[in-house]
Amino acid sequence: MIPAAPSWGLNSRFYLPNEDAAVVCTALRLLDRPVRRPVFVGGSGMLLLEAAVALPALERATFVDIAPFQTEYFQRLVRAIEGAESTDALRAWFCLSVCPELKNHYRRRGRRYNLGNILAALTEHFGLSFFFDEDAFHRVQRALASIDTVQDDIGSYLLGTGVRHDFIYLSNVPDYLPRKDMETLFEACRAQKAPVYLLLTEACRDQEAVRQAWAMAGYVPHPAIHELNRHNRGLGSATNGKHWNRPGFIWLLLPGEN
Repeated sequence: MIPAAPSWGLNSRFYLPNEDAAVVCTALRLLDRPVRRPVFVGGSGMLLLEAAVALPALERATFVDIAPFQTEYFQRLVRAIEGAESTDALRAWFCLSVCPELKNHYRRRGRRYNLGNILAALTEHFGLSFFFDEDAFHRVQRALASIDTVQDDIGSYLLGTGVRHDFIYLSNVPDYLPRKDMETLFEACRAQKAPVYLLLTEACRDQEAVRQAWAMAGYVPHPAIHELNRHNRGLGSATNGKHWNRPGFIWLLLPGEN
């Protein structure tokens, strides 16, 4: 459904999340029923792992990404967490194995970040706890056996999976979808009867078409979305003017009764 090379380019690498995981975890807690089987669009996978910390009823979670690099990177991260004895060891792996790649990636884009900036961003902007808090780290370790990795686009996955998910995290995928594919995606979400979390940023050419697509599928916004947006420090924040940040709005959508 989603083109193999969306407009962010084949050379993009999501070593870090660019969204506020703390806000996603808050959204999960706002739902009436405990989330047991979520599916997350991939990126770095760190956001899914942080969500696993916040889901005491987790049974299985699914990481889906269309890019081979991202599924391979997520598996590297999982192996590092499995083999680490503490947050100190996990950060040491990240600093030695990932930071050089991350710095080279951004240097080609004319940007430079030192190690202190990167580690600070993990907490201050992206709301990650399991890199720093021992209890959260060990809860992530225990959750790893319940996480599946799938290389696919989220629309095709939802249409073809036999798994029933009770939460669907789309990130800002709708920014890049043509209208027909967007309608198909939200129909696939409706078939799951699951709440949906997404962002619309200034990269979206037709935000009204996205809203029409979810309305046609029977979705309605959660009443707390303005509060979620007020706290957002990641992608889509209206006030956080970082290079990776694009202004936008978070939407937590609830399925209709039918």
